[in-house]
Amino acid sequence: MIIGVGNDFIEKKRVEKILKKYGNRFLDKILSKREKKKFSSIDKSKKVNFLTSAFSSKESFVKALGTGFREIYLRDISIIKNQLGKPSIECDLIRDYKVHLSITNDEKYTQSMVIIEK
Repeated sequence: MIIGVGNDFIEKKRVEKILKKYGNRFLDKILSKREKKKFSSIDKSKKVNFLTSAFSSKESFVKALGTGFREIYLRDISIIKNQLGKPSIECDLIRDYKVHLSITNDEKYTQSMVIIEK
């Protein structure tokens, strides 16, 4: 049974400007500990893409939950990829759900979609 569907679309320049302005404060707000570790190891040219994908996916996730960011924070959610690059979501606050995540990136924009089923 489908619990919810969420979608988000974001311009990469917007995230890039926020990162330049707030730096580590921005990273601490949106990335989980696991994501921060990954972020520190990736090439500089891929950092904005990483952040945009993470932010968009988390927005889609809370939209699909129907809660927004009430009682759940961006850093409580981890976006991870398997060995083939397939993204998924981990969140200790949400159990007994199957979460489907799709992320699309191009030069200027990132779009993500989440379907949650029980």
